[in-house]
Amino acid sequence: MSGLGWDAWYTLAVVALMFLGLARNLLGPDVLVFSALVALWVAGVVPGEDAFRGFSNHQVLTVGLLFIVSAAMQETGALQAISRFMLGRKRDGKKVMARLLFPTMGLSAFLNNTPIVAMFTPAVRDWALRNGKAPSKFLIPLSYAAILGGTCTLIGTSTNLVVSGLFVSISKEQGQEVVPLSMFELTPVGLPAALIGLVFLATVGRYLLPDRNAPDMAASKASREYSVLLEVQEGCPLVGKTIEAAGLRHLSGLYVGAVERGSQRLAPARPDEVLRVGDRLQLYGLAETVVELQKIQGLVPVTQDGQVLAGQAQDTRLFEVVISQTSPLVGQTIREAAFRRRYDAAVIAVHRGGARLSQKIGDVELKAGDTLMIEASKGFRRAWGNTGDFYLVAQVDEAEKPKYHLAKLTFFLLVLMVLAMATGWMSSLKAAALAAVAMLFLGAVQVSTARRSVDLSVLIVIASSFGISGALASTGLAAAFADLLMDLFGEGRPILLLAAIYLTTVLCTELLSNNAAAALVVPLAMEAAALAGVDPRPYVVAVAIGASMSFVTPLGYQTNLMVFGPGGYRFVDYVRIGVPMAILCFVVAMVMIPLVWGFG
Repeated sequence: MSGLGWDAWYTLAVVALMFLGLARNLLGPDVLVFSALVALWVAGVVPGEDAFRGFSNHQVLTVGLLFIVSAAMQETGALQAISRFMLGRKRDGKKVMARLLFPTMGLSAFLNNTPIVAMFTPAVRDWALRNGKAPSKFLIPLSYAAILGGTCTLIGTSTNLVVSGLFVSISKEQGQEVVPLSMFELTPVGLPAALIGLVFLATVGRYLLPDRNAPDMAASKASREYSVLLEVQEGCPLVGKTIEAAGLRHLSGLYVGAVERGSQRLAPARPDEVLRVGDRLQLYGLAETVVELQKIQGLVPVTQDGQVLAGQAQDTRLFEVVISQTSPLVGQTIREAAFRRRYDAAVIAVHRGGARLSQKIGDVELKAGDTLMIEASKGFRRAWGNTGDFYLVAQVDEAEKPKYHLAKLTFFLLVLMVLAMATGWMSSLKAAALAAVAMLFLGAVQVSTARRSVDLSVLIVIASSFGISGALASTGLAAAFADLLMDLFGEGRPILLLAAIYLTTVLCTELLSNNAAAALVVPLAMEAAALAGVDPRPYVVAVAIGASMSFVTPLGYQTNLMVFGPGGYRFVDYVRIGVPMAILCFVVAMVMIPLVWGFG
């Protein structure tokens, strides 16, 4: 490294400070990565046209459009319908685990992981509680299944698109033309890793998961007892079923008190009573259980003067949110953060590691992964659902029902988009743009919802990473580290070099964000491959796969943190099951990458 110029040493210092800030969670990843890019640009290390080229990159725009496609799937209830199918009415934990993991993996191969886990988490937890199971046995597997699915296709996670974009961009700077990663190029590695990982989770892994209660619902049980009328309408799947067969006899915290049929009132409701169109069910119980029933198509609430018959204010709703890793609330007490004034919401309870904290609410110092039960206006989700302050896990009192009549059409558009990408008929950007625009014009997702669904913090990290990667390559820093790797592993041993690059990526993604890890390691991998005189493609694939394999900590991947609070997990729980998962995926990658791509 003695031959490096001042610009390389300056870049090393900036990247090291960025790395430290990300590892210690000093600020949000978007702020830190963009700040590092600005520091390099202002110092003249990278010119403006190179520093900000990522903000017009096709892969970055594709990621933004895919957020809208995922939002449409959520708004139309397509994901809810899938979750009900997956869980069903089975009580056998082993069978439900299989029905949960494999469809989640399949969906995550084509949709953004975050809305899938956000939608399935409350459904999985409610199923577990209703059936006397510990949610902690199911939520980490849910997150891992989403992560594994994302490695199977180019659009499975934004990281894959970042790696492909950097691969093409750096190759052009080196005077070479390469073909971007194709839609299913990662599948020969991602799919075997996913299948082996899911089998492990469903068999050996379930013994490594804690049998721990989820955060209790004492706050809502004490003050949110509902008396609600729900009407059975045409098209409801409960029509023709008895109350027993419909699963209404064994709901946690809720019971059917009576059935109103025309002028008749059948009370108490018998378990063998067959439900008909027009029946009105009088239910008594907890808000979260009633609301889950209201999500069933054709089962609608009957209100008095247009309002739910409940004890709470007509314009407020109950929400359960998880503090994000980048939230400005982290490190502050609820009182110091002026939570009520900032969010126009009141915190009812705080849960951490599966236990309700006993200290006064205002004195609780918030941490990433804390679960809050809050009461807020019904516009809370619209105002704060996509700001990055929270991972919105569940809205306990749902304000709007999904647009079920558009669910099939939205799913059809998703399939067309995937086929267009896979066959090469259209570029990923064109296919995603057409799908997003079609869903907007059809009303599957509102324009305002589409705007909020686009996670700008993720896009800023991705776009900024292109400029930082360019600085690592242009200053010779990546080449210097590649030289170091070659000295350590020597020529003629490309499998060791591949393993070193993969493990370096995994280590970075556990400490940083997956996109930041990819941005740092892609130029290093390409330089190392050039020095070894081998094709860089297998090494780039190793970075793409390794950047998503974050299993050992709850902080390495967003979905891991999303289930941390609702599952009542502790840090060690991720280590216990994550380490063997990481080893399995490493072995699969080391076998499949040389087998498919070789080292030629």
